[in-house]
Amino acid sequence: MMTKFTAAAALALLTACGSASVAEQEAAAQIRTAAAPLTIAGIRIGMTAPEVRAALARTGWKVETSAGEDWAATVDHEAKRQRGVFPIEEPKNGIAVLNATKGDERLTIEFQPVPNGDAVKLVRYVAPAAGRTPEQIATEMVKRYGKPETSQVAASIYEANWCTGGDRCRQIWGNPHQGLEVRLDVYGKLNISLSQGVAAERAWQNAVSRAVGGGTDPKSSF
Repeated sequence: MMTKFTAAAALALLTACGSASVAEQEAAAQIRTAAAPLTIAGIRIGMTAPEVRAALARTGWKVETSAGEDWAATVDHEAKRQRGVFPIEEPKNGIAVLNATKGDERLTIEFQPVPNGDAVKLVRYVAPAAGRTPEQIATEMVKRYGKPETSQVAASIYEANWCTGGDRCRQIWGNPHQGLEVRLDVYGKLNISLSQGVAAERAWQNAVSRAVGGGTDPKSSF
């Protein structure tokens, strides 16, 4: 954490002094934009299920969970799939989805199994806009997350995206790194989504394959 902070501070200083390269200036702009942590209701990508439960309990959310495969079952499932063993039925000792409510607010948190438990991969939040205009919502989101990479504010429309890792940010879906999307839908509901990105999903899939293969990297068939 200290290394990242120092690097960010150094880039900011170079930019302020006019000594940064174009690439360094772009990196500094990305750091400023993503300065606020990408969280929804205090939940961030990678949090464990107990951490999520504790965070939501502190803020008064009512929680229900749906069971899913844990890490051992996921690895066994993949091993059977590779051998062509069907149907595959594994015990559900992990957590697949956590649904939380607080008044008219709704949270859906999806997990993926990891060796030490379950980790957040996707967070979705839905709630009525409660009479707020798109302009008011836009102001609130900038205060919370910083300036978005892309945004649209109109009579009844608000859409905005925050991306990380230098990703192009027309939308967050399909991007390599974490991203957050805010959208006011036609029903007057505020929708906020936080995704881990496809790079993390691929890394997880590779980890499962290595676990099946006894620690070896998956090889191409071509």
